[in-house]
Amino acid sequence: MNFDYPEGATPLDPDEARGLLLSHITNRSEVNRWEQENIAEAETWAFRRAPRDILTEGFIKRLHKRMFGTVWRWAGDFRTTSKNIGVPS
Repeated sequence: MNFDYPEGATPLDPDEARGLLLSHITNRSEVNRWEQENIAEAETWAFRRAPRDILTEGFIKRLHKRMFGTVWRWAGDFRTTSKNIGVPS
C-alpha cells in the first residue's frame, strides 16, 4: 500500500491493513475515529443489558465484536500475534 499521509498521521503497517474492513482508512487517526464510534455503540448495548453472565468468554467475545466489528475482520476473536508496545511478550 502506498499512501500520501497527512502531516502527523501514523500509517498502518501491512499486517494491520490486511485486517481492515474499511478500505478508505489509511492511518491510525482514522482507525481511532471509527473505533471510538463502535465503542460508544457497544457501551450503549452493554449497559442496556441485565448484568448477568458478563464475565464469560462468550460475552467478552460478543462485546469485542460489537466494539470493533465494523472496522476489523478479527473482531470478536482472540489475538494470535503479540501487540505489546515496548516490551516483548
